Amino acid sequence: MYSLLIENRLMLYGMIAAIFIIINLSAILLIKYLLPWQAMRVMRKCKIHLKNRRVIPLLNLMGQLVLSLSGSITRGVPLVTDIIPVGITPSKLMTITASAEAGIKHPLAEAIIEWVEDKDIALLEAAAVNAVPGKGVEALINHQEIRVGTAAFLQEHDVNIPAEILTRADQLASKGNFISFVSIGNFCRGFIVFSDRVRDTAPGAVRALQEFGISTSILTSTVRSTARNLAKQTGITVVRPELNAMEKTKEFMVLKTKNSLIGAIGTTKNSAVLMQYADISFTLSTSDEALKEESDVYIDSVDFGNILSAVDIARYTYGKRKTGLIITVLSNLLLGAVTSYLVAEPAMPFFAPVLPILTGTIALVSIIANQLTYKY
Repeated sequence: MYSLLIENRLMLYGMIAAIFIIINLSAILLIKYLLPWQAMRVMRKCKIHLKNRRVIPLLNLMGQLVLSLSGSITRGVPLVTDIIPVGITPSKLMTITASAEAGIKHPLAEAIIEWVEDKDIALLEAAAVNAVPGKGVEALINHQEIRVGTAAFLQEHDVNIPAEILTRADQLASKGNFISFVSIGNFCRGFIVFSDRVRDTAPGAVRALQEFGISTSILTSTVRSTARNLAKQTGITVVRPELNAMEKTKEFMVLKTKNSLIGAIGTTKNSAVLMQYADISFTLSTSDEALKEESDVYIDSVDFGNILSAVDIARYTYGKRKTGLIITVLSNLLLGAVTSYLVAEPAMPFFAPVLPILTGTIALVSIIANQLTYKY
């Protein structure tokens, strides 16, 4: 066989062509399939689950991340953000509310208690406390009937709520806030506005993303003051508050004019529009189940900072891909040089078949080694 290759140029050229095909086919298969599989395997260890391997190049190019507030920036634990009193001081409104809510196991009640504790306000003694699931709480304080809950709950007990108060509360509620009305006797004495608090990990996650070259912004339906306050706490400077679905879409189109792909985190149905128009959609463990099924990347954590790990793994993977392509090109050039040398020789040297076989072997080993040494 060896002597035939030396004597028959066509056989030798055919062998070289086969080596070319093997080198390039191996490189294509490894880069297209093995490399993404390795990346997805590493991501799964980091509790990051991709919809498919086609998400990896998008992660590699992502330069912007759009966040909603609830469940991503905030913990999903309500926080008192505003107090709207009627004919009473804010502190007295919160005192009677906290006194009625003391001991009630409910996120809104716990937020109220935490607020008065921060202000070091003493509670009043409450009697005949009755919690009505899904509606509110009623109690007797200083021989007065106190009720805290929904507007319907208060109205069921003939509490008069002025139209302007209902209108203002409806406006705030439509922007994603929770509202608790408070009454003394048959008169509404105002309402309390709740929002979620910032996650402890959010500021660090935002800072790390920005240092990594990924800009962050907030598109939300939350009222302006609340949104800007939360953004300030996390270090996000681009905030678009009080947006409905159509306005969020328009803002997204503006962001898309920048030369980088956009990622968006969805946690509730209100953030579904963000995921719809994003190049890459993310969900967290706090996200609605329906959104998790639709997202490109699911992160089994409450910390959106893990998105940085996904991007870093994708960039590492593309670094390996680039190296693999360079090795493949150099291998082709080297094999081409060997082929040119053999074609130029009037008589085949005895070592002619060894050159392409040795070159092909070195190239193939280099390509495989580059892919198998995936150590993130």
